[in-house]
Amino acid sequence: MIDGVFVCPTCGDALALEEKRFVCPSGHSFDLASSGYVNLLRPGKMRNRSSGDDKGMVAARTGFLSAGYYEKNRDHLISLVKKHLPEGGLAVDAGCGEGYYTNAVNISCPDLNVIGIDASKHACEAAAKGAKRLGCVKTSAYTVASLSEMPIADKKADLIISLFSPCDYVEFARVLKRKGRVVIGSAGKKHLTELKKILYGEENVRDNEMLDHASRAEGAGFALIERSTVSYKTAVEENAHIASLFSMTPYYWRTPKSGVDALSKLDSLTVTVEVDYTVLELQ
Repeated sequence: MIDGVFVCPTCGDALALEEKRFVCPSGHSFDLASSGYVNLLRPGKMRNRSSGDDKGMVAARTGFLSAGYYEKNRDHLISLVKKHLPEGGLAVDAGCGEGYYTNAVNISCPDLNVIGIDASKHACEAAAKGAKRLGCVKTSAYTVASLSEMPIADKKADLIISLFSPCDYVEFARVLKRKGRVVIGSAGKKHLTELKKILYGEENVRDNEMLDHASRAEGAGFALIERSTVSYKTAVEENAHIASLFSMTPYYWRTPKSGVDALSKLDSLTVTVEVDYTVLELQ
């Protein structure tokens, strides 16, 4: 378990790991769950107990990702981490979900320490269990927290990973060391276009809007290092996997019943996986 990086969400002092809990000098204490994650949500945010994905959604994501449909995207992310953090250090996965990418990065980069942060306690629990199963628990840590108020001390991280998650560039700049980098992955133009055609009808589908992270982050002190895209088609087999993929997308919350019904009748769907990557450096 990583020590000396987290700060108390109540008072901001450094947290120290004592047996199975984190404690600050003021006596605020945060217990490790049996699975290994810690809840460091700021006190005012604790009232929102349903933050992030629920248990069923996390299970669906885990099942879908473990089937290998996103392996090429995972491998591209790992290659970027190795390229931009070749000497090891501390990486923060901001929006780690169930830990599929986080644990894969940790296993593939043995000199790297990895912290995963997510608003969902169910996601962090699944990620921590995965780290135990894969044997990387000593070099990884998972915490429930807000991505806009990460419980990490200033200038501690060498790299931040943000994959399909909101980007708070000011918060990234606070957490990163000078010359630290951010690897951002977001939906490409054709990402899951076939799924959208089923849900909304082909005549209503447009390409995804591209996010210019470099321009958005410039005011927080970041400069563009490189861009890349991973794009391929994959056949999603079984209706359960199709439903799981659907639940991983923002379309899950805004699709008419007719679209959901059409999707429920499919036993196979070939989709385009296209992810645009942007690498930024803090100046």
